[in-house]
Amino acid sequence: MNFFATLARCPRIRSAVLALAALINTVLPQSASGAEEIGIAPVNLGAGPYCFDTAEQHDIRVDILAHGLTHAYSLAFLPNADALIVERGTRLRLIRNATTAKPLLVDTPIAGIPDFTGHENSGPEDVLGIQDLALHPDFAKNHLVYYTLNRPVRFDPATKRLRTVTVLLQARLQGMQLVDSRDLLVGEPVQDVGGSRIVFGKGNLVYVTVGAESHGDINSAQRTDNIYGKVLRIRDDGSIPDDNPFLKVRGARGEIYSLGHRDPLGITVDARSGSIIASEHGPQGGDKINRILPGRNYGWPEFTYGTEYAGSPLPTVPVGSHTEPPIMVWMPSIAPSGIAFYDADRIPVWKNNLFVASARRGEIDRTGSLIRVVFNDKLQEIRQESLLESLHQRLRDVRQGPDGLLYVLTDEDNSVLMRLSPAPHQPHVCTGRMPE
Repeated sequence: MNFFATLARCPRIRSAVLALAALINTVLPQSASGAEEIGIAPVNLGAGPYCFDTAEQHDIRVDILAHGLTHAYSLAFLPNADALIVERGTRLRLIRNATTAKPLLVDTPIAGIPDFTGHENSGPEDVLGIQDLALHPDFAKNHLVYYTLNRPVRFDPATKRLRTVTVLLQARLQGMQLVDSRDLLVGEPVQDVGGSRIVFGKGNLVYVTVGAESHGDINSAQRTDNIYGKVLRIRDDGSIPDDNPFLKVRGARGEIYSLGHRDPLGITVDARSGSIIASEHGPQGGDKINRILPGRNYGWPEFTYGTEYAGSPLPTVPVGSHTEPPIMVWMPSIAPSGIAFYDADRIPVWKNNLFVASARRGEIDRTGSLIRVVFNDKLQEIRQESLLESLHQRLRDVRQGPDGLLYVLTDEDNSVLMRLSPAPHQPHVCTGRMPE
């Protein structure tokens, strides 16, 4: 008897096969044309909480604090434990009592952010609007907020593309609006711009990462006459520090601190050493963690561990004699974004670990995770662990909260804010104990 005859005569087998087919269809979503797409099916997170086992802490609890965000990108805690969240390219949102059991996402966005949605000359590859946000270290006194913005400048009829600049602005948070905004740093008009990140370092110096051009002149990352593909450093008033490495170089932008970066979408400070640490997207593979040193060249696009997205040979020499090697590399890629060192006491076994928000692994959608990296005191990798993989989310940012817990943003049409806390095995309170 052939297979199809067996199905016809055995209803139980037929039901089992149909159920299996339905399950496969949820794991392998189809496009409108019926062709299978690559990736895991979308997952809408419920109210939670979720529980996980981890390698060293073991039991942790994940609480879903807010739903209904749109492509959340950045998180910053206010001194009163409220939080600001950037919805990339569009709005700035407020969550009241973010560190409590009952946080509230305020419906009305913070006013004063330029809105470029629906710009008449923008195309699908243009990344406009607000990007990252950071609070001044003395925010409790001065209420100063720093944010990056991709601002449209003009339409170029020759390329039929919008010319855009990346800008760093300073503003003051007054109630539910940003006031007194002013430009501190303005880039050159280019064909396309990407993401950016901000962190304050020692002495209230501001470090800003700016991605390289991806469709225009990618070699601009190797030139010092522009801000793209660079880490920049300025004072909190916008002036340039006297010891910036390119300040006295003829024709160079004095704000440049390092160059040769592709897409550095995360930056933080290692409290132990004071080092500036950045995550960086390679092309296909070759994502990196870099220690940012003054005047150093990080190679892009001349040297890379990655390949082209359509496939290409690995470069013969991924690091040049004049370039700075990374302290970590991922192959396949993990699409790293926001990063944070954990230095609180609520989870002692995670002290001084680096946490990396990963959007996906190996170019497979919805395989993001929170990656925990254990370093020695020389910032050399000892081991790493992937957390939250089974939630099948794109993770975009991770921050340590004022309560000593970790907070994570997802980057989805319906983004959520999550909180990770230590917890004994609590199956009675968890929606599901989800295996790592």
